[in-house]
Amino acid sequence: MSDVDSLAQRSARAMGWNWVGSAVRAMLQFVVQIALARLLGPDAFGQAAAVLLVVGLGSLVAEVGLGAALVQQAQLDDSDIGFALAWILASSVVVMLVIALLAQPIALLLGDARLGTLVLASALAVPLQALTSLPMSLMQRGYRARRWQAIQVASYALAYGTIGVPLALQGWGAWSLLAAFAAHAGLVVAMGWASLRFTLRPRWTGHTALRAYGRRTLLANLVNWAIESVDRLLVSRGWGAAALGEYALAANLSRAPVTLLVGSLQPVAFASSSRLQDEPLRLARGYLALLTLALLATVPTFAFFAWHADAIVALLYGPRWAGAAAPFAWLCLGVPFFAMLALTGPMLRGVGAVGSEVRAQLAVLVLLAVALSWLMGEPLVFAAAAVALASALRAALLYRALRARVALPAKAMARAWGGALALAAIVCASCLAVALAGASGLGALFISAALALPLCLAALRWSRGALLGEELAVALRNRRGDSRAARWLCTVVNLA
Repeated sequence: MSDVDSLAQRSARAMGWNWVGSAVRAMLQFVVQIALARLLGPDAFGQAAAVLLVVGLGSLVAEVGLGAALVQQAQLDDSDIGFALAWILASSVVVMLVIALLAQPIALLLGDARLGTLVLASALAVPLQALTSLPMSLMQRGYRARRWQAIQVASYALAYGTIGVPLALQGWGAWSLLAAFAAHAGLVVAMGWASLRFTLRPRWTGHTALRAYGRRTLLANLVNWAIESVDRLLVSRGWGAAALGEYALAANLSRAPVTLLVGSLQPVAFASSSRLQDEPLRLARGYLALLTLALLATVPTFAFFAWHADAIVALLYGPRWAGAAAPFAWLCLGVPFFAMLALTGPMLRGVGAVGSEVRAQLAVLVLLAVALSWLMGEPLVFAAAAVALASALRAALLYRALRARVALPAKAMARAWGGALALAAIVCASCLAVALAGASGLGALFISAALALPLCLAALRWSRGALLGEELAVALRNRRGDSRAARWLCTVVNLA
């Protein structure tokens, strides 16, 4: 078997297991988050969301970009892993001390002085979350997706099922979410080490290339964190904890379904692009196939969710969360662009173009921060609309940066979006027909779904691959013998 076929088969198998694991984990998270949201309410949910911003930033700094560097490194041995371990531990201690000393000023920065004690306690979760990058990176590098997804699902179920939900039932509020988050990270580290038995001996010397790539990746991670979190930070400061709770719930709900797809494609995109840095034509075809698949799944789905936002929020969370419906609708419209940039970013990193990613992300970060600051005092839905537009701009700039490094055809973007927009038009027409017939609320939601789904499947089968685009159709045909998912998709769309 050639190296090309071997890599393709390993990627296909990894993608399949990533999809299965992401599906199980997304469903589990979906159920747990609904339970916690109903138990906690917007104010406590918003407090937890604000504190987890601190943990997220702290763990990124503590991890110093070395997780991605371990994946990207051409040759890897125990000394490299020990080097990453040493620097993550050292950085974690520094970050913990900084958070502990600045807990109350951080709480004031978040716009809620009540958060001081929570922020102080959150420092303990930073090293646990930072260390999860070691088992994750090593399994991602080895295409051990089945093992990694099993660890993710088991640790999440244990942490939130035995700690998060019980504490929420006992009235612990935001503390229940923070405790479950820390327990989840700790279980991932413990299970990951038990599975891989990687070295636990810290080393203070390592490859120069490893350190350099880690520094560049850290910068990119910080920019990504900022652009993904500046909306929550400014909503917390400008609209308050309860509004942040509504916004965070809307954001989590809009992103939850797309993790089924992005969670399976993103690790494979990064690992494969790292191996194909010197083969731009193959890399371009693979990227366009993944992008087309992501858009076909997200554009029509989230057009449907945006149309029925009120009914979905009422069904899942009840009347106490009605304020999250309008932000949810706008954030749904930005999800396809989020999926696009979630694939493009790892591709840029895989080919060593981290700097291009950072410059594009920084430009959008500044624009988004200015827009949200200007919108303070307006209804929360305006903030959600600004975030959706920022996602579209980010996706466009990252695609432009990737096109400068990879041989992407001139009309590739139009082909990737064409089929997805056609399916979205079918979905919107179905929803409009149901609305004109007089249906509303949950009735309209279920009738529209029952009408739109078979029409979209019929369009895919009738098109015989036209809606899939050239790159995805070829990829499915070539890989149908290597992947059950590819065989199933070929059957669904009647692709010979």
